[in-house]
Amino acid sequence: MKLKIRIAGLLFVTGIIAGVFSIVPAIDCPQYLTEAAKNNTEVIMGAVFQFIISLTYSGIAFLLYPILKKYDTSLALGFLTFRIIASTLLIIGTIVLLSILVLSEEFTKIPHKNTLNIEVLGNVLKMTRDYINHVFMILVLCTGNFLLYILVFKSKLLPQWFPIWGVVSTLLSAIASFLVLFQVIEIITTEYLILNAPTAIIELSFGMWLLFKGFDKKVLLVNE
Repeated sequence: MKLKIRIAGLLFVTGIIAGVFSIVPAIDCPQYLTEAAKNNTEVIMGAVFQFIISLTYSGIAFLLYPILKKYDTSLALGFLTFRIIASTLLIIGTIVLLSILVLSEEFTKIPHKNTLNIEVLGNVLKMTRDYINHVFMILVLCTGNFLLYILVFKSKLLPQWFPIWGVVSTLLSAIASFLVLFQVIEIITTEYLILNAPTAIIELSFGMWLLFKGFDKKVLLVNE
């Protein structure tokens, strides 16, 4: 059990690190149709790290589920389910990212007077990726995290301030995604990053805590 908890902690940390390297400025800039092809290695590496994130999401859920279900089966199953959905959405987003790269490479090969259709398709793909990665995947992930923090709060597997901070950060991330959905703010802006920073901090802290301290031993022993 201790090994599973530590591996889950390592996956939390890995997911945060991979998240930093999954950012692709060439795709997020207004000139993405030309910049993506020029920076194809950057785009491919971003896709690789995004895929790694998806593996950490599902890996964490599968490792923690057997432990968490001892305290609340419904919340544990909900956490597992929403993590799997988030992982799936992230893989879809990765495929869309690589599709934008292919489109960019085709865009650079044809005369600019004939690029209207590609520009329209590019805009559709980019908006699809943005909505998947920064709205629906985040909302699904937030739902799973909310269930996790409620379970941890009820079971007292971690200090009580941990799940409280987690719930607050989850709500802030959900608000950020809704603001993007309704076009109040854009992604990769100061407002968006500020609203999501608490989630990144709590996920990193959660991972480090599991990696070096684990769940409360007294609580674990009661349910052995």
